[in-house]
Amino acid sequence: MTIKIIACEVMKEELLAIKVVGPVEYEFISMGLHLYPQKLHKELQRILDHSLGYAKIILAFGLCGGATRDLKVADSTLIIPRVHDCLPILLGSKSAYEQLSQQERGTFYLSCGWMITEKNILSEHQRVCAKYGEKKAKSILARMYDSYKKVLFIHTGCNEECTMIQESRDIAELLDLTYSEVQGEDTYLQKLVNGPWNEEEFAHIAPFARIEEEMFGVGAKSSQTNIRF
Repeated sequence: MTIKIIACEVMKEELLAIKVVGPVEYEFISMGLHLYPQKLHKELQRILDHSLGYAKIILAFGLCGGATRDLKVADSTLIIPRVHDCLPILLGSKSAYEQLSQQERGTFYLSCGWMITEKNILSEHQRVCAKYGEKKAKSILARMYDSYKKVLFIHTGCNEECTMIQESRDIAELLDLTYSEVQGEDTYLQKLVNGPWNEEEFAHIAPFARIEEEMFGVGAKSSQTNIRF
């Protein structure tokens, strides 16, 4: 039977680069929905409601600001990584992400997929400059991103990586942040596509059961919206 993988387009190129060992079907959704967790939740549930007859359904998301909380599927086992967002997936493991985040807080993470929307920082700055002038535009950016210290680009080997790296450098310069790069790993991506989906790294939700925040290591009243630290 076919496995279905539902994923955000931020990881589309990286996921499609993984060689599959069995029948797999993909469905990708817009990264822009991450800005609206309730809309993301509604769209994911709509897709799950129409995803019937699969051996397993892999939800290639994390908790994502609570957007995946309470999602359920009808007639398949639903599997989801025990992560808060896609950064540990792109870096290869939760431990790799935790090590980086402990080294320096205030890091703005980028990858080829993230640049789908984040490069809008550059175009939006130009628009504000044209309307209000350079000084006003820089002041607005400083207020919006004053909690960040560094831009960190994650290499994943995508086709447009050279262009995306230059644009991420431009973002760092525009925001007056330091810039560095790190090599991503496909270990977690390989497991997402082909397994094994071990209980330590993946939550398994039975048909008609719901995803709970406790599965991600947070309390019922907690909500982590970490996309950038």
